[in-house]
Amino acid sequence: MLHSPTWAAQDSANTGDGGCRQIAGQLPHTASKFGHGLASAPRNAIRPSNLKWELPIAAATGLLIASSDDHINSRIQSRSFAQAAARGSNVGLGIELGAAGLMYLVGCSGQRSPYAANTGFTALEAMGAANLMTLGVKAATNRQYAYHTSPHGEFWEGGRSFPSGHAATSFAFASVIAHRYPHKLWLKWGAYGLATGVSLARVAGKKHFASDILVGGTLGYVTGTYLARQ
Repeated sequence: MLHSPTWAAQDSANTGDGGCRQIAGQLPHTASKFGHGLASAPRNAIRPSNLKWELPIAAATGLLIASSDDHINSRIQSRSFAQAAARGSNVGLGIELGAAGLMYLVGCSGQRSPYAANTGFTALEAMGAANLMTLGVKAATNRQYAYHTSPHGEFWEGGRSFPSGHAATSFAFASVIAHRYPHKLWLKWGAYGLATGVSLARVAGKKHFASDILVGGTLGYVTGTYLARQ
């Protein structure tokens, strides 16, 4: 459905700051539910129903690390191209953050549905949560960045490359938009297209390896999907 029952029912009743106060007031409850979800993630992850996508992602990640990451990175020789790609990825991420914030502000203006404000707020939550999770994995893996003087993607060598925070944040945003507006295909695929562009630009900009992008994008998608359905 395009609108969740709760917010659709409130469209005619809540406008302006009242709706925004209600959205912001739900943050502690949402944070509590998300924390519970994180705590139960290891148990919930080991389920037969999840293996249909977990195994392919794990296999693809292993193959990229073992045989493709270094090769792909070494093919990017142009310094100016890499710099332009890195700037483009930052611009794309800024567009996503701005879009989520604008949805919240416009939805709060009283001229749009509170559903839009709630979606923007949820997207910002998902982006922050996804980035937080990537920071934890980065600290645990310490992988070299792709721009290291001898970049071979080694783990536990003092870097913070794995996984990509840009990819996680971008796909968290796209996942929320896609799940909240499933019937607006131009918006859904536009969000995923932008997230894909931001993510690939991190590889082209020699900021990350391809496996960093795959894992980061997966974390972002899962985070956005979880929060969008709450």
